[in-house]
Amino acid sequence: MSTEQTVTTETSEVFVTISQTAIDQVNAVISQQDRNELFLRLFVQSAAGGISFGMALDTRRSEDDHVCFYEGIEVAIDRISFPYLDGANVDFVEGEKSGFQITSPNSELLSQSSAGGGCGSCTGDSGCC
Repeated sequence: MSTEQTVTTETSEVFVTISQTAIDQVNAVISQQDRNELFLRLFVQSAAGGISFGMALDTRRSEDDHVCFYEGIEVAIDRISFPYLDGANVDFVEGEKSGFQITSPNSELLSQSSAGGGCGSCTGDSGCC
């Protein structure tokens, strides 16, 4: 049985998949913060040698955000980051280096936008947060 859940926009357009493990971790962090206005923002950012993926809890919304909801979590992606993250997968990996991992089928856009693909183990089609 798959542990991934699909997140969709209000128009039912699928744009990101989040594993149940990642959903549980995000919910736990939001609960610890005790702030109902928090939502999950996914984005691209400059990194040493290129562009990488990132994520954060946010309270600021923009009119051009792509927004969807899953299990009470609002997920937003800004218009500039959206082409890179459309169809992305968000997971929480447990182990020696536990953390969130973002992978995207649009990794070719990362290489077109920069000379490199990120830094360390966060290159190409995956980003580590």
